[in-house]
Amino acid sequence: MTNIRCSSCGFAEDFRFGIGMRHSSLERCLGEFSYWERQELEAMMEEKEVADYHFCFQLTQCQTCLHLRSRPYIEFLFTDGSRAHSELRCTECRSENVRLIPEEWLDTARCPFCREKGLEKENIGMWD
Repeated sequence: MTNIRCSSCGFAEDFRFGIGMRHSSLERCLGEFSYWERQELEAMMEEKEVADYHFCFQLTQCQTCLHLRSRPYIEFLFTDGSRAHSELRCTECRSENVRLIPEEWLDTARCPFCREKGLEKENIGMWD
């Protein structure tokens, strides 16, 4: 669990990063997604055979409304060499203009309240 806070306005919220012990199977990973997201992912897996996958909780930020969210993210590698990943859509404004924010790039993200750069992180414990 990571606490992210703004050095300018005091905004603070806890977010999950990475993977937990309960994500040991593809089925459990898919269980972290909403019903509709899971349907889309399962449709991808029916079209092509999955050779491998990478799952984690990733911080995202909408570039339209600046909403921050920790969300499950999965990328599939198919046997034909192609790749596909879970859809990124803002849960606040429904924009598709969402980017992944790796922990090491947190200083490039803007505060969702004051819009200033300067977000800081503090690891506050394990979440799983």
